[in-house]
Amino acid sequence: MRIFTSKKLAYVVALALTGALAGCGSDGKDGVDGAPGTPGTPGTPGTPGEPWVPPPVTSSTVTNVKVLNYSFGEGNITYEFQITDENGNLINGLKNAEAKVAALTDKGFINNRNEADKTDASGNPVKDNVNIGGAATQATEGALLTSLGDGHYSFKAPMKGVNAGTEGIVWLRVGGNAETGIARSAPLVVNKPEGTHSTTTDSCYSCHVDYSTSPRRHASYVATGMDSEVTFVEGCLVCHGSVSFAAKNAEGFSIGGYATNTLSKIGHINHQKFTKDFSVMNCSSCHVEAPTNISVSGPGCIDCHNTGGVPGAIVPSNGADVRPMHEGKTGITERQALRAKYKVSLSTPVKVADISTKADHIAEDWTYNATNPNGNRPNPGTVPAEAGWCTTLKVTDVDGNIFNIKDNFNYTDVFDIKKPIVYAGAYLHSYENGSLVGRPGNRTNYFYGYNTDGTKNICHSDTDTTPVNANYVYSARVTFSTAGWMEYDGNQRYQSNGKLRANGYDGSMGVSFTAYSDVVDPATATKVSAFERRTVVSDNSCTTCHNDATAFHKNGAFDEGGKACVACHDNGMARTSATLGAGFGPMVHSWHWGNGANVGEMKADGTQAKTANGAGAINPVTSCVACHETAIDLNKIPNQYILEPGSKMTSPVTANCYACHTGDAVKAHMASNGGEISVPAVGDWFKQPTGESCAVCHNTGSSSGIDKYHNFTRK
Repeated sequence: MRIFTSKKLAYVVALALTGALAGCGSDGKDGVDGAPGTPGTPGTPGTPGEPWVPPPVTSSTVTNVKVLNYSFGEGNITYEFQITDENGNLINGLKNAEAKVAALTDKGFINNRNEADKTDASGNPVKDNVNIGGAATQATEGALLTSLGDGHYSFKAPMKGVNAGTEGIVWLRVGGNAETGIARSAPLVVNKPEGTHSTTTDSCYSCHVDYSTSPRRHASYVATGMDSEVTFVEGCLVCHGSVSFAAKNAEGFSIGGYATNTLSKIGHINHQKFTKDFSVMNCSSCHVEAPTNISVSGPGCIDCHNTGGVPGAIVPSNGADVRPMHEGKTGITERQALRAKYKVSLSTPVKVADISTKADHIAEDWTYNATNPNGNRPNPGTVPAEAGWCTTLKVTDVDGNIFNIKDNFNYTDVFDIKKPIVYAGAYLHSYENGSLVGRPGNRTNYFYGYNTDGTKNICHSDTDTTPVNANYVYSARVTFSTAGWMEYDGNQRYQSNGKLRANGYDGSMGVSFTAYSDVVDPATATKVSAFERRTVVSDNSCTTCHNDATAFHKNGAFDEGGKACVACHDNGMARTSATLGAGFGPMVHSWHWGNGANVGEMKADGTQAKTANGAGAINPVTSCVACHETAIDLNKIPNQYILEPGSKMTSPVTANCYACHTGDAVKAHMASNGGEISVPAVGDWFKQPTGESCAVCHNTGSSSGIDKYHNFTRK
């Protein structure tokens, strides 16, 4: 019989202590007195009385299981355990128990189903001849659930595929009988062999956060371990083992586990469309250590390298690591190396009397719309001798050497290994109170020139600039291409206006870098400060799930917590409405868990699906910690509106909340407390204070703080 170590027995001691402490009633009075102790003899103290133990209960809303020991026999496994309710009271009257064992074999973990007899070609009955691991309930023939005392039980579960030498994942779950009113317990992984797989709960939860709250299938099957730790991988492997149920022997019986989809197939195949720019080929995202099997015909590998559906035995890696091979083959290693090798910077913007002294080229995508007041002017043909703003864009390697932009620039949409740079542009922004509040410089109508040292000047003429009553700052993006690069990614998606992006996103397949210049006062042309961005996310918040080292679109990378994205999606860019998330933060909320999440997906027939994207696998309430390492201090959010299309604006805290919470009652609540949604914008809107008072009740730490209803802490 397997007897747990003192660490496990500590739970029994803890249970006894719980009983002792439970003597204090909810009204603060002492519990019932224990039985009197034995009177002492002169000079010898008496023995203490027995502590009061609360009476057992017969129902629960939560059922907790503590396994005291388990043992394998020939064709069976026996558990000894105690169960308590949500208040720590022992529970009597248990009628339901479930046991599973995924036996560790030379092919990995297998929990083989019991199958009905089959008939051979001659009509003779053939009995199930495969028994590996197994599963049983109290209703299984030969099962025995026995009460050993208050809250104390044994469960003998018959399983043909186990014996005294079985090693594997041992699983138990009890309760769930409507007649008794005893709640079904969470699954408990009683034993899990170490060193048998290279993925972990932490690697899965880096994106999935807490699958037990997910709206997707089997969330209630997330298991815990003996130390109450989440045991996600092993809990899944019990049914979704190493060999598919579809793998059959000559008689037609499965030689695999309970489920058709193995856990490796769920990871390797079913996650290929998990979310945009997530790659299953970035093996290190899930496999925190080298995979244990290196046989291409073995479990896991056959998910992609199909050898007929029946896996061979595991060939131990013994120090070999196949992750770099996969990551290198798909270009991830090269893209990561580029990211580590180069950096981009911008000089402090300068006001010049004649931009033609710094620029001799006109932007290739110069646009003009005679019917649009903001269409600016027709292409001037040559760089005019006009006053304007200029900055210098520089690319350097880790040693500080300048990488020549002109000599390495590819003007075509076909990959050229000798000219890796495919984009190098800059925007002139207005900047107020730590936010980009506009773009005075025309996006497409600008001038540029190359310097002899390999840097690039970018200038905006005053003629093409619409003054804004705020400071100025430049942003720049430089994109490197690698083999397989295309201008458009070819993955069709819908836009919020219902139109289809037939060629997919542009500027999404390269390695993009973003830089911001210092901030200057446009009236005096003097430096005001360095560019600062208020952040409440970490640098790897986006790249944890969007892991293929490319950009999202428009040469905007996921790195540094979306630093590139704010150049187009900050407070003054007016890119999306409040119902789809105005501004950067609200947009991220909406396009993961709000209305925006239902925009891009496409049905098989090419029409707009209007269903949630991959982020829908994460419960919105528990999702916050995927990006935010700590709870948000609402008092630190700048009291500044966020601009929307159509000359509208929304107050900032309201914009973030409304991105997910779009119901009429919620909207009315926000409005009654000063929140404003899609109201007409006013001049210098970014300098006008808002009237919202959300932080009074909902700031972190308050009785109704956002931390009470959203998860900012990982398990």
